[in-house]
Amino acid sequence: MDDLKGLKIRYYGLGGKVLQKLGASVTLIPGGEIFAALEKNAIDATEFSMPAIDKKLGFYKIAKMNYFPGWHQQSTLFELLINKDTWNGMSQSQQMLLEIICKAATADAFAFTESIQAAAMAENVEKHGVQNKYYSKELLAAFENAWFEVAEDLSTISPFFKEAWEDLSAFRAEYAVWAKHAFLPRGLDK
Repeated sequence: MDDLKGLKIRYYGLGGKVLQKLGASVTLIPGGEIFAALEKNAIDATEFSMPAIDKKLGFYKIAKMNYFPGWHQQSTLFELLINKDTWNGMSQSQQMLLEIICKAATADAFAFTESIQAAAMAENVEKHGVQNKYYSKELLAAFENAWFEVAEDLSTISPFFKEAWEDLSAFRAEYAVWAKHAFLPRGLDK
């Protein structure tokens, strides 16, 4: 926890708000400027993508520690934005076709990106001296507690956030039954 105090870190969105609550100095730098900011010590650390992308960007040249899991973003979501008038002008068949194409593209992207991470991590370790670390239970608990504070804060100022958070919380409570029974505990899945 002490390492977070004053840590200059590039982080975005709600995860950044969590780190600020824990004492980090959070900044948002465009993706194309992260490498230079790390190289010049303008920031101490960054959140950006996933190991395969980080490797392609050469982050291993200047950042030798890679922490997991991505507690702030468990997945990446894709979207297709279409002008409402254009969408409404499409036939039901055209709309359905676009929905099917988007679902297929998303499933393909998830499968592909999941399949390339292990090799990227291994190369980063074996060829570039990167260390893969897992956040401690204590730090993950601190992230979670700070997240609940952020969610509460935002719920008081944003009716839309409150509605979305309550909906997600209800889903998570229901899903917990499945999650508790369906998956191996960490450490048993080796």
